[in-house]
Amino acid sequence: MGVAGINILQVEIIRSVNLMTDKDLSQKYIKKYPWPRRRFIRGLFGGMIDILANVLVRWEITGKENIPKKGPLLIVGNHFNFLDTIAPIRATNWPLEFIGDFEMPNAPALMRIFPNLWQTLKIEQGTPNFEALRSSEAVLAQDGVLVIYPEGHVHSGTLRRALPGAAYMALRTGVPILPMATISDNNWKLFKTITEEKRRLGVFTKIGEVFGPLKSEHETRPSRDEIRDTGHLIMSKIGALLPKEYRGDFDPENV
Repeated sequence: MGVAGINILQVEIIRSVNLMTDKDLSQKYIKKYPWPRRRFIRGLFGGMIDILANVLVRWEITGKENIPKKGPLLIVGNHFNFLDTIAPIRATNWPLEFIGDFEMPNAPALMRIFPNLWQTLKIEQGTPNFEALRSSEAVLAQDGVLVIYPEGHVHSGTLRRALPGAAYMALRTGVPILPMATISDNNWKLFKTITEEKRRLGVFTKIGEVFGPLKSEHETRPSRDEIRDTGHLIMSKIGALLPKEYRGDFDPENV
């Protein structure tokens, strides 16, 4: 699932709008996006994911003790494969909100139905996405838990530069951030592992310590430099949870 960030053009447009100071507007979006939403459907779908994952995958999760007992919380993670999207669902018991791509043409069929069943907060790349930002902030304002993958799209191999969305949201809302990293033992070749190697694919999720909250010196309008530096910090926190060969430019030793 391409659970996306927000590009710099979108941020530049949105920076000119003070989304959270208009109380009437904030209340409108809280009513429109109450947290939690769709608990029955999401619980049912999450249960189906658990069943399939237990059959097809040997999933190991470490660091659960780092998960806070309550929100608000922004969960960030690497995005090496569409399957790593379900790591937060498996690792937590929350009715999570995801913010993700409007379209996912390259995703497997099962993952393409995920946004509609889960009703993710959808981003359409190349547009200002006021709705996505307002709905995300409304979720966090209700002590909700929001998942965003800062790289924006699936990238195999190593960590890539974050799009500005996760950093922008972290700076504007000042909520704690939980890093999470997920890798597989066979380059995410799920069906090849099952059919040719006659075993389940090994998937490993590591949950780091909460960091933040982060705040901008410019109140609700973070600067480009702040967004860039915060994006690098977020990716480095994710990188610290990954084996060195996956970190790319985001080795925490170099921050």
